[in-house]
Amino acid sequence: MLVQECIDLKEELLELVDEEVPEGSRGVGAPAEVAEDILEVISELDEDGRGADEWPQSPLLSGTWRLIYTSSRTFANNEGLSGYARDIAGLSTPELLMKIETQFRRVTFEEPVTLEQGSLVALVGKFAGAESIKVECVWNAASDERVLAIQSQRVVVGAKEWEPADRQDKAVRTLSAARPILLDEELLVLRAEPDYISWVFERV
Repeated sequence: MLVQECIDLKEELLELVDEEVPEGSRGVGAPAEVAEDILEVISELDEDGRGADEWPQSPLLSGTWRLIYTSSRTFANNEGLSGYARDIAGLSTPELLMKIETQFRRVTFEEPVTLEQGSLVALVGKFAGAESIKVECVWNAASDERVLAIQSQRVVVGAKEWEPADRQDKAVRTLSAARPILLDEELLVLRAEPDYISWVFERV
């Protein structure tokens, strides 16, 4: 794929997300025709994989990324990555940040928490007063450096921490077999299996 073609596809992807995906939805509930258009652009980006050549060694990988679109049904069903927004009344996680460290191959998913005023979760329990939910993980480059393999280690909420429950572990695994197909100063695009699952992150 020529460099200009890649740039054009990236701009088309950003335009679709900015103009067609409901603001703040991260793709959840996006119209089917919009999801199909985004998948078509991502499939074209994925044709030869040059958009993310040698990504494990790239200095562009490190940093904080914000999720702006995903077609993951698990993410939609969980109302976020960790699944706590679905499980706990009065708690929502309207944003997902992914912080990647390349030196020690760590990745932390952080979901800032919104607690409904007066709800039980806001008053008692381990989420009371919480600012965010963090899922701390490690990563490596698997399958001949094509796959960003992620393994969850602990959930951290304030001063409390615990091992990820089955739901959280499964949620992270939706990202654990994803392939970086575009990486630059602005965007990180991942494609998983089945190949209709994609994740689009913008740099914070």
